[in-house]
Amino acid sequence: MKKQVWFFLFIFTLLFAGCGAAGGNVVHQDGNLIVTNYSSREITDTTITHSGQTVAVSPDAIQDTQLCYFTIEPAEDYRYTVSFLDDNGEEHSQTFTDHFTADSQILIAVQYTDGVWTIDYDK
Repeated sequence: MKKQVWFFLFIFTLLFAGCGAAGGNVVHQDGNLIVTNYSSREITDTTITHSGQTVAVSPDAIQDTQLCYFTIEPAEDYRYTVSFLDDNGEEHSQTFTDHFTADSQILIAVQYTDGVWTIDYDK
């Protein structure tokens, strides 16, 4: 029974995750965690994990200022990890702690500069 609850929670969460790359155009969606790829290099499998569990994932490829939207349930001091696969299949990740509400948005930037991938807050 517990496995079924986790399965349905996982499927429900996937419905609220998605990347904005429809025909090269940005598709705006609702979400309180937004990941933007500022690199011309493509990233895929953008994943949000919390306490070792996958909270949300989007397998879609994004590049050149395209966005990925995720909805995280309201929580204080929420420690989570943002990860993705680069175009060479290597995984990159960064851990953050934030307060999530239904009304605020956390913006995360992915960049590739001088051969180094970085994941940080978007300013």
